[in-house]
Amino acid sequence: MILANDVTEFFSYAFQLLAQLVELNRPPIPASYMPVFTILLSPDLWNRSSNVPALVRLLQAFLQKAPHELNREERLSLVLGIFSRLVASPSTEEQGFYVLNTVIESLDYGVIATYMVNIWHALFTRLHKKRTVKFLKSLLIFMSLFLVKHGSVHLVDSMNAVQAGIFIMILEQIWIPSLKLITGSIELKLTAVASTKLLCECPVLLDATAAQRWGKMLDSIVILLSRPEEDRVEEEPEVPDLAENVGYTAAFVSLYNAGKKEEDPLKEVRDPKEFLVASLARLSALSPGKYPQIIAETLDAANQNALFQFCNSYNCPLV
Repeated sequence: MILANDVTEFFSYAFQLLAQLVELNRPPIPASYMPVFTILLSPDLWNRSSNVPALVRLLQAFLQKAPHELNREERLSLVLGIFSRLVASPSTEEQGFYVLNTVIESLDYGVIATYMVNIWHALFTRLHKKRTVKFLKSLLIFMSLFLVKHGSVHLVDSMNAVQAGIFIMILEQIWIPSLKLITGSIELKLTAVASTKLLCECPVLLDATAAQRWGKMLDSIVILLSRPEEDRVEEEPEVPDLAENVGYTAAFVSLYNAGKKEEDPLKEVRDPKEFLVASLARLSALSPGKYPQIIAETLDAANQNALFQFCNSYNCPLV
């Protein structure tokens, strides 16, 4: 009734309740819900900024419960169009990443592969126009999620398909210096594990000419895992996007019982510190003497001490 009669003041409540109903269903969800999915993909529905958080929550629910539906009627293109629109603005960029992360988590790489160039292009365009701390953190979390779900080869190759060598540029200018900005236990574990996988599995970092780059990456991982947030995070003030908030629109109000529980994409990893030193121990055993020397030459002294404390704590010596 609320949607049919265009009672806009209650749209956000309706979308949150619908999201809960979709989430409570086991796949496949009833066919009676699919008309809502079709309405949800209408661009006009996303014009009111107060609707966006609830719409994103509902869209995430459909993506998680009915990912196969995206292969029909070019729905994935419509979903990614919504992502591109949201991520282009600082006021909705975080919501855009929620959509994108759910797509990456819910779909096989074969389904999304043909869309990756456009996804990276949208992200790099936004990065070029305005580089905020919030955007850098969201981008790093997305790249980390992509890596742990689909592997470093697909990550590197899909990025370099946009522009040759852009992965190394993003790694050096964004990933390594931004890692210390990550907050939240789930986000910290995700980015630390993804960075460790890059460090120990990716040819771009394991190449004989990449020792300095390898050391800088490890230095950043150790900072992330050894220092409290208040010692490493530089927060920036939130600046409202006035151009998108002119005129009256009802503010988004979250329903208390409709809160979405944050999921851990790496439940199998108990401790990111242990994951780091165990991975390093396996890597160093393949080339004895190589990595302790790189560590001595490239890591900050305090970070060397922190790393060796981790190694001792988990009985994972580097040789």
